[in-house]
Amino acid sequence: MTAFSLPTDRLSLVVVVTGHRDVADADEAPLRNAFGGVLRELSKTCPHTPLVVLSGLAVGADSLAAEEAIAQNIPVIACLPMPVAEYEQDFSPTELTRFRSLLAACARVTVTSPERENGYVATGLFIVHYSHVLVAFWDGTSSRGKGGTADVLDMRMTGETDLGPAYHIVTPRTNGPRPADACSVNRMYPRRFRHDVTSEADFRVILGRMDLYNTDLAQTPESASTVEALKELMDRTDATANRLQERTNLFQMILFACAFLGATIQILSQLPSFVKIVGIVAAFVAYRIARKNDYENRYQDYRALAEGLRVQHAWYCAGLIHDFADRAYLRMQEGELQWIRMALRSFYLTCCDDRGCPDVSPDRPIGIDWVRSQWRYYHKASRREAGKNRLLGRTAGAAVGIGIASTVVSVVLLLPQWAHVGFWTIQPGWPREILSEALTVPLAMAAMLAALIGHYIEKRNFTTNARRYERMFHVFDKALRELHAEKGKTTRAQEILLALGRAALIEHADWLIMRRDRPIGMVVV
Repeated sequence: MTAFSLPTDRLSLVVVVTGHRDVADADEAPLRNAFGGVLRELSKTCPHTPLVVLSGLAVGADSLAAEEAIAQNIPVIACLPMPVAEYEQDFSPTELTRFRSLLAACARVTVTSPERENGYVATGLFIVHYSHVLVAFWDGTSSRGKGGTADVLDMRMTGETDLGPAYHIVTPRTNGPRPADACSVNRMYPRRFRHDVTSEADFRVILGRMDLYNTDLAQTPESASTVEALKELMDRTDATANRLQERTNLFQMILFACAFLGATIQILSQLPSFVKIVGIVAAFVAYRIARKNDYENRYQDYRALAEGLRVQHAWYCAGLIHDFADRAYLRMQEGELQWIRMALRSFYLTCCDDRGCPDVSPDRPIGIDWVRSQWRYYHKASRREAGKNRLLGRTAGAAVGIGIASTVVSVVLLLPQWAHVGFWTIQPGWPREILSEALTVPLAMAAMLAALIGHYIEKRNFTTNARRYERMFHVFDKALRELHAEKGKTTRAQEILLALGRAALIEHADWLIMRRDRPIGMVVV
């Protein structure tokens, strides 16, 4: 068999397998065909998202599922409950040949427990944690021991995991009664609350988000230099978010420009009606394009994912290999935002080494570099946001001042029909409309511009962002000083980085929710 490498350049959909060992030879082909149908269905649903299969390679369902995945050119990760030498004792000579052949074809081999005791439970917890979709080859009866098929299925359906279905492939046992619907596939979705009927629809939204992310990520080229896979994905995700943020800001400016044009048309009554219609249509078209392409939510989600990857990478390189960013991130958020946590787990599975990182240390430059880079970012960002807020506020004030001054000048120049100002004499007979607009238009335009600028400041939330960035600057500044003071004390440095990462994740989750509460919309003045 040919081994296929894990995709580390994009997000993978993780399909895990659990099932019975005592599968009759006659049932292997239809069961394998049923599993193959599940894989083809998922590939069709997410055409831009590669699949990765996790299997324990045990005799029976695990082995036939792994063989079918490899036949479809899908990489397989072997999740063994104990070291290989110990695990091989569970196989007969014929079974051992098949196991070794599959093991050699796997993209990675993960041993979930150093010894046999509790190994199957550890494997069950491992695959439930990483699963996006669970496929259970099950006869519908209770487990014969901890870590069995029914036990794993129960953990997936009732545990604290993100939304994801279980595909129940009805699997007869060799010495058990044969179910009437043998080899059929039933879809099961966990219920987040009583009478939950939206799980399937919500999961399809999540799959759509994951596939769209891969589509957007593909437009950001990989770096020419050789870097760690997790760091490369973080940088590309950040770049993708930046590109979509620019589009979001562009459409926001178009909407504000259309609002300014519309208000100007209303103030200047001499303009023809078709100009008003053109302005309204332009604003509506820009708004519909922005909402249809969902630029704002895409950029915000990708920024949130990049932040999670940034923290996970820092923890991983500091030796915190059993601390996962997804467990401390957006934990109160259900629905479509769950895809961010699911993506973080998938990336950790495919991009990090086999639950270990060589030569890791919190004193390694990457740990300090992360803290320093974030220290610099928040330091500059707080001043940038405060500066933009001051500049726009002064611009609004200046606009009002100019409007008032223009009105005063108009009063001085136009009310006395025979007034002499300098070398200019106003002649009698000026139309009443010109006089009226000269008195009202400058001030009305200034007030309208000031209102638009205030609305833009509120939309961009400059003041709140500046305070938030300033607060995080102090958090990273304190951590940086503590790391220097505790240099050489590995455990203490790891504690600092762990707490700092959690604080960063909490702060960014708050930012994401706040931004989603202020969606792009039509501008009305």
